[in-house]
Order: sequence, then structure tokens, then C-alpha cells
Amino acid sequence: MKDEKISVSELKDIAILYRGDIYELACLLLKLYDAKNAGTNVQSRHTVRGLAGDYAMLLRWDRERVLAVLAPHNLPLGATVEHD
Repeated sequence: MKDEKISVSELKDIAILYRGDIYELACLLLKLYDAKNAGTNVQSRHTVRGLAGDYAMLLRWDRERVLAVLAPHNLPLGATVEHD
């Protein structure tokens, strides 16, 4: 679904390397996007798939490795991650 969204708190208990790591990255990215877009009409957000890609990029991993860890959590990969 194009306008599907998930709350960032849905990521709290997920562990890629440690519990909550993907949640912490998502929170940081939300803050950075909000600061970048302050004073504009733009609202930048990432999808679950995009978040996995950003996480993988930081570790120099293949995105599929991160997506494989996320798969059992049944998160919609195209959903936008939003503030709670």
C-alpha cells in the first residue's frame, strides 16, 4: 500500500546487532530529516527498506543481510517510518 506507515516504536525490540539498534538509527534519521526540512514544505521520511539500506551502508553490509533479520518481524518494507 502506497501510504502505509509504521510507528518508529515498532522497531524497539528488533536486534540486528543488538536490541533496539535499528530503532535508534530510525530515531536519529527522523531527527535529521526534521532538522533538514525545517522551514520548508518538505517532509522527508524513509521506508523500512530504506532504513535497512542505511543500516547496511553504515556497516558495509549487503542490504539483503539486514532484510533477512527483519523478515521474521513481518514489517511492510514499503511502509514509511514515522514518529510515535
